[in-house]
Amino acid sequence: MRLLLRLASWLLCGLLFAGPLQAGWKVAETANFRVHSEASDERLIEQAAVLEDFRALLMRMTGHTPPDGTPKLDVFMVDDLAIAMPWRAPAKGMAGFYRADAGRISAVALDRTGGREFDVNAQQILLHEYAHHFMLAANGPAYPAWYVEGFAEYFSTAEFRPERIEFGKVSPNRGLWLSNAAWLPLETVLAGRPETSGGKSAAMFYAQSWALTHYMFRMPGMRDRLVAYLKAFSGGMDPVAAFRLHIDPDLDAFQSKLRRYVNGKSTYSRFDRPPATPAGVHVQALPPSAGTMLMRLVALEHGVGANTAAVALDDVRALARAAQSDSLAKRTLAVAELQHGDPAVAAGLLDMLLAEAPKDPDLLRWRALSARPMARGASPAVVAEAKQLLVRAFRSDPNDWRTLHAYVRLHGPMSRPLPPEVLEVLLRAHELAPQVSEVVLDTAVALHNAGMVREAAYVLQPLAYSPHGGPAAELAGRLLDRARAGDRRGFMGEVTAARQRRGTELAILVSPGAQAR
Repeated sequence: MRLLLRLASWLLCGLLFAGPLQAGWKVAETANFRVHSEASDERLIEQAAVLEDFRALLMRMTGHTPPDGTPKLDVFMVDDLAIAMPWRAPAKGMAGFYRADAGRISAVALDRTGGREFDVNAQQILLHEYAHHFMLAANGPAYPAWYVEGFAEYFSTAEFRPERIEFGKVSPNRGLWLSNAAWLPLETVLAGRPETSGGKSAAMFYAQSWALTHYMFRMPGMRDRLVAYLKAFSGGMDPVAAFRLHIDPDLDAFQSKLRRYVNGKSTYSRFDRPPATPAGVHVQALPPSAGTMLMRLVALEHGVGANTAAVALDDVRALARAAQSDSLAKRTLAVAELQHGDPAVAAGLLDMLLAEAPKDPDLLRWRALSARPMARGASPAVVAEAKQLLVRAFRSDPNDWRTLHAYVRLHGPMSRPLPPEVLEVLLRAHELAPQVSEVVLDTAVALHNAGMVREAAYVLQPLAYSPHGGPAAELAGRLLDRARAGDRRGFMGEVTAARQRRGTELAILVSPGAQAR
């Protein structure tokens, strides 16, 4: 596989836009990413190029190729995380996060240097988050938490130089923790999750997960053992028991070997960069309101908690008036009104925007939802009109998983079997966005209702073992246990109980949240 071109090639043959761009928010769009930033054009292009190169590296090293039509990942580089969390205070020490919700998938990373060089720390955070996104796109295997984090840490230190690629280097931050802090017992790491360990324990979980992954990847003879271990875990075996069976029965002795390995001279991989493949990147300036509206729109699409909904709505209304209503301001206000204000106002704004962009899939999808077609008691006429709008959105972008998922939701509660053709639509949405908890849960329930219990269990596995899955992962774990036991009544009992606790349908069981680093 040939890697995508290095930065020099992007600059020489990939840039095609008229005239210099003004200061402000811009987006660099490539084959697989949209990178948003207020940085210089050169810096923005470099960030986009590194992401494309990293995706190609992961494909090369894992053999996994994402399915055709996989949506581009939106990436936001900010100099203050508060910009990306307008109605929530960032946690102390947070340096970036990845979110996959029913409204969108995105990654955010700090980028504070302000100069021409790409901040190494920002790059590592960004690559770490994309590694998670890529792993979840594999769509099936379940991995223990330590391996999920260790895999992301291992590849996040990759460097892309003009003539070579290097990966597998020591993470300076993790190395310091391993050298200066008390190690967690290996059993704790194998069975644990990072969010259950506060402070130093969480930092050590990440550090030891990196060390363990580095060892398993690079020590002779360990790859085959790792594959056997992961296969056993994915089949339902306890992670500690599987490690003793396939890696080493003596955990204390293995921990000692791992310490010696870390204290020794670590190896890393280096190879020449293949010849560049001609490619391009399109850089576009965003509307003037992007400085205040862009990240607010993203936050709204991900979902705003009930305790901040009124504040968010008032904030967006005030800013929209001040922004002189450019297209981005109108879109943001429409979404705020749709979610937390007056749906009729949202419909009017969306109709105005659709008059200018009648094929915009986002506008069509939002307009379809503005009449509340999924609400209990919605009239057949409202549902039919929403379906027509979603069909138009599908024709504009057949690979927008949000349109596909919304179309499926119009067919009623997931407690009833879906028509076969609608189930196919949902399976396609899951193929495109297996990172989204709501899509995973809906797909698993639909498969279960269709009598495909084994397939439902397979779909649930990655979410059930996700280190940062929160309530969705807990529910997926209970459903997975029921599915593996063939307990169909218990499976639907869990679904019903979850729906009653939340007072809503399964598709929106999960509270808005972020997977923070």
